[in-house]
Amino acid sequence: MMTILTHPLATFLAGALIALLLAGCFFNAKGSGNQSAKKVKTYYAAVERAGNDGPAPGTPEEKAALKRFTDFLQNVGNSDYLRDNTAIAYADGAYLDDTIVTHHGPEEIKNYFLQTAETMSSFEVRILDTARSGPDHYIRWEMIFAAPKLANGEPLHSVGVSQVRFNSEGKVAMHQDFWDSGQNLYGHIPVVGGLIELIRNRMK
Repeated sequence: MMTILTHPLATFLAGALIALLLAGCFFNAKGSGNQSAKKVKTYYAAVERAGNDGPAPGTPEEKAALKRFTDFLQNVGNSDYLRDNTAIAYADGAYLDDTIVTHHGPEEIKNYFLQTAETMSSFEVRILDTARSGPDHYIRWEMIFAAPKLANGEPLHSVGVSQVRFNSEGKVAMHQDFWDSGQNLYGHIPVVGGLIELIRNRMK
């Protein structure tokens, strides 16, 4: 009589799990190791390159720059808007890191957001508040989006903050997002989400 351990499905699942573990070990061994210090160094370099010559506090230029950026955030799901406005919102050589990828310049940023927009069935960003510290602006937002391949197409909710530095023209020279992409994006991808949850549970 066949037990659950010798059932073909159990054998397949066990083999798949072993294959995933071996693949993980292989890529970890072949990878470039701990990149956290390098990532932080890249961030600080981008902050320094962005400079301190953005619009002065309380000026109409500052208000216009903030409105241009928050309008852009609220229209990231609109392909036509992205094509017409990315180069208006972002400066040449602008740095963008949304915790998932890093891109430079309006063309790269536009193409990245266009690819993202194509995967979503709905998208909304609510601007919660803004603050300024020195040359940096911090925009706190709530994002609600849906994609057929994530969470069975149900809306996903997340909150985050964008740190932005503007140049002398009021365009974005540096844009760094802070949000939990592991929980709010990768965690809803089949298989990957389960592995993330397993890791979270092991760390408790």
